[in-house]
Amino acid sequence: MTPRRIAQVVVLTVLVLGVLITPWRGVGSRIKNFAAWQVQAGTPDQTNLMIEMGDGVRLATDVYLPGADAPLPTVLMRLPYGKRDYGEVRFWVDKLVPRGFAVVVQDMRGRHGSEGVFAPYPNAGPDGAATLDWIVAQPWSNGRVGTLGCSALGESQLMLAAQGHPAHQAMVPIAPGGAIGSLGGSYGYFGAFEGGVFGLAASAGWFGGAGGKTAEFSGHHPIEPASALPHLPVIDVVALMRSDPTDYEDFLRHFGDADYWRKAGYVTGQEPFSTPALFIDSWHDPGIRSTFLLAKAVADRGVETHMIATSGTHCGYLGSDQETVVGDLPVAPQTRLGFVETIIGFLNQHLADGPVQDLPRLSYYALVEDRWRTAEAWPPTPAKPVQFYLAEGKSLSQAPPTGMPEQWSFRSDPFDPVPSIGGALCCTGDPNELSGPVFQNAIEDRADVLIFTSAPLNAPMLLAGPIWADLTVSADVLDTDLVLRVTDVDTEGRSLLLQEGALRLRYRNGIERPALLTPGQSYQVRIELRDIAYFLKSGHRLRLGIAGSSFPRLERNLNTGGRNYDETEGQVAHVTLSSGPGGLSSVTVHVLSD
Repeated sequence: MTPRRIAQVVVLTVLVLGVLITPWRGVGSRIKNFAAWQVQAGTPDQTNLMIEMGDGVRLATDVYLPGADAPLPTVLMRLPYGKRDYGEVRFWVDKLVPRGFAVVVQDMRGRHGSEGVFAPYPNAGPDGAATLDWIVAQPWSNGRVGTLGCSALGESQLMLAAQGHPAHQAMVPIAPGGAIGSLGGSYGYFGAFEGGVFGLAASAGWFGGAGGKTAEFSGHHPIEPASALPHLPVIDVVALMRSDPTDYEDFLRHFGDADYWRKAGYVTGQEPFSTPALFIDSWHDPGIRSTFLLAKAVADRGVETHMIATSGTHCGYLGSDQETVVGDLPVAPQTRLGFVETIIGFLNQHLADGPVQDLPRLSYYALVEDRWRTAEAWPPTPAKPVQFYLAEGKSLSQAPPTGMPEQWSFRSDPFDPVPSIGGALCCTGDPNELSGPVFQNAIEDRADVLIFTSAPLNAPMLLAGPIWADLTVSADVLDTDLVLRVTDVDTEGRSLLLQEGALRLRYRNGIERPALLTPGQSYQVRIELRDIAYFLKSGHRLRLGIAGSSFPRLERNLNTGGRNYDETEGQVAHVTLSSGPGGLSSVTVHVLSD
């Protein structure tokens, strides 16, 4: 069997497990647990107005008016998905217009009814600012505009806020982690990269299904990921799905090109943010860590900033305010936060001099505990970092090993990768797909997955904060990947995914300082996992899984040390971890004691 055929078989097996791809970002997860996206919002009062941008390109815009006396506060929603058809737009028009808000909805440049050429997101800031100029010149406007929306609708708000437009008086970016660039050392760029590893499934799914650059190609494009994702080289995957150009290939070619991403508008932390913000994200959104970083970047400018971290997956925030199931984890909130009321109250305060909202700096949902908590900072000030060391017998111990260093090895074969099961998936397109916290037992018996497990906990442990691992690692190749999974093992042995993280080892010193490995040499590396608030019950065990892949969520490293995206040949990597005096390996969580 050829390497390509082997890879195809692997992906087909993964797809049977449910790892399917959608052509747009987050819709499957969102609709699964919140049917109200299907609401009908009525006909716009002003339809398909063509608003001219600074370079002469005209963008198609709808206006919904409440019929109240002017001047009116306005909410702007800009999107690449079709302003009249998108469920999130219909939902918020239905909620906002009866409460006295004008709502302006606009197709982004190059999408649906708008002229020009689309790209994520070099034009989002200037186009948004030009649209604000138009809004405040209308006779029905009170001169104050807020922005609202999830995913692409949230990301573009950060690009607009970076313009410092005086009319931009409030923003509610929801799941906006894809807006992050070099801020905090993330280099996520549209959520397409994680620790320098390309997010294949979501990126190919989005660009293949929704990546058209001009209006005639901007609608939903059907794709067949099972036949495309195994293909090598990776750079050709989307070309197998559609013949018109997308930005997929440029994303791969330009990773590490700081000038390219700066021009694209991704957040660096140098932006002059001044717009009051309410950030919202879900624990199992791929961009949850980036959202924390973005919220901090705005707050660090002295701007009023609030954040809500809830249960759920990408854009699933509204469904989290009720009894539901996220992945394999039941969620039953003891109290209701009230997302709609909170969002509208925040907008009303800043756009229409409504009552000042008593919002905490941070509201976060503790999974399993099923309790809303508040904090002034993240991680919460009382939370303390606790290290679990890799120790003898593949255990996790809070006591560092003192004897001779222990060593453990595994193979990482790019043509027999470890399958992705649940986790930080969006863009699946399957309403029955399980993303987020899903049981990992099906892959934990593989020989290419190292498993380290703690003793049963003597007392409950509330995790609240970031997670990272510091590992002493060597390999016999010039480059390879590490993919980490932290899980909760219950008394029946079921291993539930908490969070994941990945690192391409050439980026161990940072994305801006790539350096190939010297085969056989040991390195100390840090792998950032996503943040979490999770209640570990007494008798449960904490587990760390370490592998070289998670496919097709992440592209495979072919282990050659080459560019990877345009290669077709690969080799097996033999990876060794060690832990002992002079080279400890550990995973760090934050533990909150009430």
